[in-house]
Order: sequence, then structure tokens, then C-alpha cells
Amino acid sequence: MVLKMTQPFKHPVTGIYQFRKRVPKDLIPLVGKRKEKVTLGTRDPREAKVIHARVSAEVEARWAQLAKGRISLSFKQALAMAGEIYREYVAAHEDKPSKSKFVLGVLAKKHFNPYDKSVSVGFADTDRAKVIKDAWMKEILEPPELDAYLSKRGILLDTESYDLLRNHVQQALIQARQLLMNFHLGDYTPDRKADRFPKLEITQPSARENRGDVGSEKFLITTIFEDYAREKEISPASYKRWKPIIAKVSVEVPDARDLTKQWCIDWKDKLIKDGLAKNTVKDAYLAALRTVCAWGAVNNRIPSNPLDGVTVAVPRRRKTRKPYFTGEEAITILRATLVPQSDRMSDQICGAFRWLPWLCAYSGARVGEIAQLRKQDIQLHDGVWLMWITPEAGSTKNGAPRFVAIHPHLVEQGFLDFVKRSKNDAPLFYDPARSRGGQDGNPQYKKVGERIAAWVRKIGVDDDQIQPNHAWRHGFKTRARKVKMDVGARDYMQGHVPATEGEAYGEFEPDVLAHEIGKLERFAT
Repeated sequence: MVLKMTQPFKHPVTGIYQFRKRVPKDLIPLVGKRKEKVTLGTRDPREAKVIHARVSAEVEARWAQLAKGRISLSFKQALAMAGEIYREYVAAHEDKPSKSKFVLGVLAKKHFNPYDKSVSVGFADTDRAKVIKDAWMKEILEPPELDAYLSKRGILLDTESYDLLRNHVQQALIQARQLLMNFHLGDYTPDRKADRFPKLEITQPSARENRGDVGSEKFLITTIFEDYAREKEISPASYKRWKPIIAKVSVEVPDARDLTKQWCIDWKDKLIKDGLAKNTVKDAYLAALRTVCAWGAVNNRIPSNPLDGVTVAVPRRRKTRKPYFTGEEAITILRATLVPQSDRMSDQICGAFRWLPWLCAYSGARVGEIAQLRKQDIQLHDGVWLMWITPEAGSTKNGAPRFVAIHPHLVEQGFLDFVKRSKNDAPLFYDPARSRGGQDGNPQYKKVGERIAAWVRKIGVDDDQIQPNHAWRHGFKTRARKVKMDVGARDYMQGHVPATEGEAYGEFEPDVLAHEIGKLERFAT
């Protein structure tokens, strides 16, 4: 790794010197930032140069270690690292041992060694005491000194090595705390067991070093993701959802060739343990990484897909009701749309509250497809009013455009009058001028749908087993079957795949769509 020399940077306001250096591009996902900044804590230029040289050496050593990728430790190496953490911990507290919170814990009747019952002491049985005890026990079992040590040196370990080192560190810190307790009691006799830690020697080359292509961006998991997204032309929403997932993976395994099936299984298990819903782990995290790795395998970035066969056993959710609104719930929502909205809302948002539920109920379209409609998408063909649901306006089911006939009840209520009053060549239900700079992955029409969903919950349709917008699609299908709507026309207007290959032939003329949509019974509000 070739690193350019840098000089201390003097802060223009405080006058305190800083170390500043741009992070190599292939290490940005691991370092977590594009530029390394460290205060040198002095305004003296000569002192700053000395400190700068030391900091520079530490940073470059850490970067060089990160570039090696994930490494494995032997038992001896893990014990040696634990010894370094032991010595750092003792050195940090030996002058004032009573300032160590673990020594203070013992003085406050705290169990400071969960493994050795002979040194345990009483602990007050109160809620406050239990909270403190649980917090301190967590630090004993998951010592923060471990991650701080690895982070400072840029060391990445595989899962097995990390667990091995953690066990050694737990025991080493217990030994350190016992020594600090002796110091506090006035006994500074050297720890005779300190020599049990061997000297640390890590000469193991990383897999990437052996391949001779350290720093090659082509094989970075982030690069593979960007290349896949560009070639596939994935939707902005998918890009927004998947990018942070891939970024988190790259922090632990930057080079995709270092991904193993066991790592993926451990990663999956950790996500679930951390509290993520199993469906989210399966359908978002695993799906994102599996798709990217599948593309990488086909394009010779990795030898095979490590996610093959890795999945989550999701328990079947108990359903206690149907997925569509009851008659009472539907009427509650539709009646609420007739109540005037706040004067502080824009005309477009007022229109969304007034018309979106009705349009979803009478079309079976997704709420986003309705919320993205523009004035020019309401069209008259052969005397029939139609909605043109097109990817030119936003996301559509399967990325295909389609016509949906407008139910006569909507016309009678004045929907076409609302459209006529709307601005030309503009969305019906949101004002682009009111955008707050949102990204393509979270467009305004999506936010409109989310707002309607929250409103549905607020007015009392709050059963968590029903989706506040999507339930209209299930209801449309149910009501369409009841009135024996033509299956082909029904599926076409909802954007569903035709039931047979033959059904995919030809088109649905406006009068056909109008005839079929007209079969739906009116909602009596």
C-alpha cells in the first residue's frame, strides 16, 4: 500500500493541529469514512510534528492490517492478544485502582467475578441494584476492551477466532481486576501469573495477500453490488433498501471471495439474535446478499454463491381473519374521506384523503400506483374514462403499464371534476414543489400512501392483521369474483400475471374494461 506523506493541519479557528489523511478507496467501507481526522491536542508546531508522526504510523499500521482482510487466530495468538489487553487495562488503572468501576463495584457489594464464587460478595436486592448488576455483568461477558483493541489496530477476525479471543479476554480481565483490588488494598506485589501470556506474533498472510490482488476493487462486495444494480437497472426503492445491507456486510467482509457459507449462517443468526424480524432477515438481508452474490458468481467475481441453501425458518403466522376489510371497516374508511380536511393541507393532499381509498376500492390497484397518478393519466378513450397506470409516473406492478376503467360511482361523486381542477401535467395527489429533497428510493407518492395508511389506523381501522392500504386489493379480488367479473380483465386491471399463456394475447378494449368494472356493487355510505 503506497501512502503519501502528510503534514500537520492547523485548524483555522482553534489553531490546534490535526492529523488528516484521505482513506484509500478500497478501505472506505472498513474504516467507515473517507478521511481520517485526529486532533493532535497542541498549538505548538514542533510538538505537533512529533505527535503527527506517531499518529500517522498508527493509522497506516491499522490500514495495512485492514487490507489483509479477515484472519484466523491460533489458541496461542488469542491468548497473547488477551495478554496485551490485560496489560493495557492494568496500566490504565494502576495509579488510581479505586477509580476502576469494577473495584468500586466490589466495594459496593458487587459480584466482580462471575466465575469464581470464592471472591463473590453480597449484593443489595433492589431494582436499581439489579439494573447496575446486569449492566456490569454484560461488560464482563462482552468486554468493550476487546472491540476497542481490535478497532484500534484494524484487526478483523473470523467468527471462531473472535469467540476464542473473547473467552481469553474475559479471563484476562478477571485477573486484572483481582490485581487492581490488591493495589487498592495497598498490595502492589507483581502479578506472578502475568507471565502466562505469550508474546504476540501474527505472521499469517490473508487470503487476499496469497491471491496477489490486495486492494483490487473488482472483488469488493460493494463494487459487485453497484455493478449488479447498474446492469440490472434495479428500482430506486430496491437500491435504497439493499445498499445499507451490503455496506454492513462489507464492513466485516470487504472482499466477496472471503465470504463463506458458515459466515453467512453466523451473520443470519446474529441478525435474528439482535431482534430483527425473521421475515426481514429472510426477505431483505438474505435476499439482497444472495442476489448480489448470484450475479457475482455468474460474472466470475466469486467462485460460487455462499448463500445457496442459507435461509430462515419463519414460523407460519397465525391468521385470525381474512386479508380484506370487513364491510364495516370499508364503510368507516370511505365515510371518513367525505369529512373535509384541514385548511393547512395542500389541495393535492386533501385530494389524496378524499379519493385514494375510493380509487383503490374500485380498481384493486396498489396505493402507490394511485398516488402517483398525473392529470394526463386520466384519459377518455372511445367514450370511456380510464386511468393509465404507467411506469412513466412511478412504480407499477411488474413494471408494465395498464389501463383501469373508472367506476361510474367515482364519476358521480365528482372525481373527474377534481381532475379537471388539477394543474396540467402535474401529479394529482402531491405537489413536487413541496418536496424536501427526498431520494428516488422514497418518492413523494410513496409518502402519500404512508400518510393514508397512518390515517386509516387513526380513524379506528387498526387491526394489525390487516394492511391499511393493501387490503383494498384483496377486497377488490373478492368482490370481483362474487360478481363473476371476467378473470382476464380482473387480473389485467390489477397488474397480475395472466392465468395462462393464451390470456396474455391481445388487449382489453375500453368498453370491455368499463363493462367489467361496472359489475362491482357500489359502496353505500
